[in-house]
Amino acid sequence: MTKSIYYTLFTALIFLGIISCRRVEIKSESHIKVGVFNKNGDSPWCILDAMEALKIDPNINCEIISASTILSEDILDFDAIVFPGGSGRSETQSLGEIGMDRIVELAKDKGIAIVGICAGAYIMSNTPDYPCLKLNGFKATDIEHDHRGHGLVKFSLNAIGKKIFPELANRSVSYCQYYEGPVLLPAKDSVKGMEISTMLSDVHTVEGSPKHMTNNRPFIVCANYKNTKVASFVGHPECTPGMRWMLPRIVRWTTNSELISYPKSVVRPDFYKSEIIYTKEIQELQSKYYSNLSGNKQEKLEGIDKIIELACWSSKKWISGMLRDKDADVRAKASDALVLLERTDAISDLEVALNNEKNDDCKLQLKENLQKLKIILGKNRK
Repeated sequence: MTKSIYYTLFTALIFLGIISCRRVEIKSESHIKVGVFNKNGDSPWCILDAMEALKIDPNINCEIISASTILSEDILDFDAIVFPGGSGRSETQSLGEIGMDRIVELAKDKGIAIVGICAGAYIMSNTPDYPCLKLNGFKATDIEHDHRGHGLVKFSLNAIGKKIFPELANRSVSYCQYYEGPVLLPAKDSVKGMEISTMLSDVHTVEGSPKHMTNNRPFIVCANYKNTKVASFVGHPECTPGMRWMLPRIVRWTTNSELISYPKSVVRPDFYKSEIIYTKEIQELQSKYYSNLSGNKQEKLEGIDKIIELACWSSKKWISGMLRDKDADVRAKASDALVLLERTDAISDLEVALNNEKNDDCKLQLKENLQKLKIILGKNRK
């Protein structure tokens, strides 16, 4: 074997050893306190998606935190910090140099787990000429083509990934939203990062972005420290129907907590069965069906179905508004869609719609779907 192969096997054995002795390391089943970083209102949908995904877990308490929280003693009460999607440079600019040093200290010395999503994966990397935390053992490459495109992409798990996500262990391919996340390569530094998932899709829909930069690159990476772990998602499981549970699961793994199971209402890896890269043609179709939401009744009903079928990134922004349509069938269809998309953030919208509903059949459907959404939230399953 070559030296690099020996190194890969050695590193894998270390990580597998960490997982295999999990029963020794796991914390008692107390609540896991997680802070989701908010850069002064940056990318509110990414923050919302992360918060709602974490609420799937009955023992995770999550709240939005700022740079001032991170620099205070209050942060020591947290078990993990999640850096959501948005702008990596904006997030590190908000942290400032002192805040960035504080994050590294919290991970390496205080045992607080760090999880990054898309932009969060950027700032956890060790990327030259980029403000980053150097936590995950990888660097971002081809940053000049950061604006390369997005879509519902394919990914696979290796043996370590399957230990963390056993629900996907028998699948050769799964699907997840991707929105211009970093193209990662191993970094030459003291942190020994491990790839646990590989992206299989080639995303280069923006003119000038090169082919074959994203496929066969790391999709989920992690690293181990003395008292904790860190992990980074290149994609966005937290906003992918059927896969949102992956975020609370990785938080449990990074905090050395028991890897509990989640219900079938959220563990739905077959919800999407094929890759959907947002080419110009697909984006034109998506725009058409968004427009349908302002059309006649049949156009609205078709639009709701197609927005889900095409895995439209912005469906979360539009469907809840259809609960306030004048047609009862459209309102009922919108409530069905919210359950399919797992939009627990729309529970208050659905509660008001139910309270105001005059159509008996629609009222019954709204009531059933409201209950289904509430059950998705971990604390409502007790």
